[in-house]
Amino acid sequence: MIEFSLRVEPRLIQAVLPELGKIFAASQKKSAFTFVCPNPSDDDLVEAWEEGLAEDARSDRSALARLLGNPKFAYGRVEVETDDAEDLLRGLTELRLAIRVASLAEVPDEVLESGGLVLKERSSSERIGYFAYLILAEVQENLIAALV
Repeated sequence: MIEFSLRVEPRLIQAVLPELGKIFAASQKKSAFTFVCPNPSDDDLVEAWEEGLAEDARSDRSALARLLGNPKFAYGRVEVETDDAEDLLRGLTELRLAIRVASLAEVPDEVLESGGLVLKERSSSERIGYFAYLILAEVQENLIAALV
């Protein structure tokens, strides 16, 4: 089991959880990733390729759902089974990309990644998206550190 605490005020986590839930639910309908089969003329390979990707996506999203559904997460506690860690990392990446598209499309990548977003100049949905994006980034960073 991998366990750690986020350096985020629980009130902030609790404020963004509804937005995370909405974006997570919407992202389940369509993947943020597109992978082209290496040999699209081979019908059997295409079918196996798509089934494999769908299964991987289900595992990634299940790991993410367990994190978001854990009552301790609202208080900044992250608990992840070691076997779920890689799935969770991929699920977090997909959710961060979905947040990027849904709430932060107008924010340049360099501003987003540097933490240089001027919050008072942004809409409330952008601010909530930004905080959600950062919280998930912290989860990813801590999870990667725990796996190394």
